[in-house]
Amino acid sequence: MPRSNEPLGDIATEVMFENDRVKIWTLIVDPGQASAWHLHLRDYITVTVEGDHISLEHEDGSTDPSTQEPGRLKWHGEHFVHRVVNDGTARYRNILIELKD
Repeated sequence: MPRSNEPLGDIATEVMFENDRVKIWTLIVDPGQASAWHLHLRDYITVTVEGDHISLEHEDGSTDPSTQEPGRLKWHGEHFVHRVVNDGTARYRNILIELKD
């Protein structure tokens, strides 16, 4: 389903650490739930801590499904409005490292 006009939210659940070079977040999404719609303004890396399957939902309603496993690393250099939907059976948790440089 396409995104409505709801305001954008935080890119993750909680900021764990921040200095002048990086900002580190954790994202937690329970099965059947979704993160807030959000936009990353910086390049970032995600490290999966828990989870089995998520989908990245785009503003137009299209999705990119993704199998997850602990330790999975991914570089993200494209920036667009999206949200994470946990369509798996386990809680999804990642560490997200935003690069400020």
